[in-house]
Amino acid sequence: MKVLILITKSGWGGANRYVYDLATNLPKNQFEVEVMAGGNGPFITALLEAGIKAEGTLPIGRDVNFFEDVKAFFKLIKILKEKTPDVLHVNSSKIGGLGALAGRVAGVPRIVFTAHGWAFNENRSIVSKFFIKFLYWIIMFLSHVTIAVSEGLKYQIRNWPAVYDKMTVIHNGIKPEAAFSRVNARNELIKMNPQFAEAVKTIAPKDLVVIGSVGELHHIKGYDYSLRAVRELNKKVLYIILGEGEEREHLQKTIKDLELESTVIMFGFVPKAYQYLKAFDIFLLPSLSEALPYLGLEAGLAGLPIIATAVGGIPEIVDDMKSGILIQPRNSKEIKHSIEFYINHKKVQKEYGAALHTKILEKFSLNKMILETAKIFTIR
Repeated sequence: MKVLILITKSGWGGANRYVYDLATNLPKNQFEVEVMAGGNGPFITALLEAGIKAEGTLPIGRDVNFFEDVKAFFKLIKILKEKTPDVLHVNSSKIGGLGALAGRVAGVPRIVFTAHGWAFNENRSIVSKFFIKFLYWIIMFLSHVTIAVSEGLKYQIRNWPAVYDKMTVIHNGIKPEAAFSRVNARNELIKMNPQFAEAVKTIAPKDLVVIGSVGELHHIKGYDYSLRAVRELNKKVLYIILGEGEEREHLQKTIKDLELESTVIMFGFVPKAYQYLKAFDIFLLPSLSEALPYLGLEAGLAGLPIIATAVGGIPEIVDDMKSGILIQPRNSKEIKHSIEFYINHKKVQKEYGAALHTKILEKFSLNKMILETAKIFTIR
């Protein structure tokens, strides 16, 4: 069975990781997989190194451009007629719309759309949100089935006509990977960042608390609120952020305005960041919107006590006050109180981290995700 997977960008976000995991783990005796993306970024490089047929020649850009998108649409039809896939799997809203429509015109037998999140949850105008919702409805209407990566995503469209019944939930899955121990992870980060190395020296090891976040520097990740929470702590903490993005300049200014230059360290993009997670005493996920974040799964595999906002699919990962602490988004006070709770209850840190680790292994395995997705691909 020939499966053609399309995704708009060739960077390394959550949707790219999902596609990579699918492409490299679908049974080779059952599926012939090919991936196309816009641009030859690290995502395409990783696929080629894994022996997957992949190219960054997808004729599509992230931004809306009517004339360019029309040309891309007709190119997509040509591509689909040449490649004749049995399954067209589209990821992200931009390629989802053009790809699903092109797939229908080209007569692809099965079109599957995976929703990795809803863009209408971001800070946008009412008109923009309406347009985005309409686009998603079109994508799901044209697709034969839509995969939502969390129950939370599916719940948000429960009143949408003609498409809700075509949606199924398949959680993102993950498998254990080799990672640094706590001591080695900290040593590696010390070697990686001189500012962190100097900051660690100023606090006695027995008093030091390292709080960590990982992810793209984007407003939807809620870093503004975590910075304001850290400012209010009267503890000897360091807050480190592994990630890069468009909000760097804004966050740097905020750090300076809050006089946190010696407390907050921004590392930039760190390849295979999951390897360093055990360097953290507490993992903080302050997002304003999420689908089902791989970061939460990775923190669980690392056995970390987690503080996360109760948005999207996060409550499906973390059981509040059982395997982590759930808080409301945009609430610096709750972040502060949760950090203080963990600091004052070391035993609870270990208990929650162990409970989350067990849950990830049992309910969010990569094998489970692959088996359920393969079934969706083959159903007629």
